Amino acid sequence: MAERARRGRSRTLSGLLEYLSEIERAVLARDSMRITALLRKRTATHLPREIREELLLIARAPRESLRAPVQFLRFQHRMTQLSLAGEPLPTAQTELRLEPPSPAGTIRRNNDHHRRVAAAEADDDERSDASP
Repeated sequence: MAERARRGRSRTLSGLLEYLSEIERAVLARDSMRITALLRKRTATHLPREIREELLLIARAPRESLRAPVQFLRFQHRMTQLSLAGEPLPTAQTELRLEPPSPAGTIRRNNDHHRRVAAAEADDDERSDASP
């Protein structure tokens, strides 16, 4: 079962690499319509925001523009290296462990019994110790 999941993840990463290659071909051809069409695919959600913005900027730039997609190429290289190392596709978000919801009308309190004063200065403690 674990092997099957690993194959599925590697297929996903290889699918992303194929998608990145399609984008690369479109960028090299300065085919703005193709770049825009590729960025509308669901797979584009795996691209970081900076990469998508850079590709949109290139798609909207004139064909004579000499701007290079540096961030995109760096991302493509990183994904290729991850694939060669056998790593899974990075996820967009890390799952957070949250406390279960409290029942209605319940107030949550810290179990820490040591309560601190909200607006106390260090000098206040010294003054109270020095006064008779």
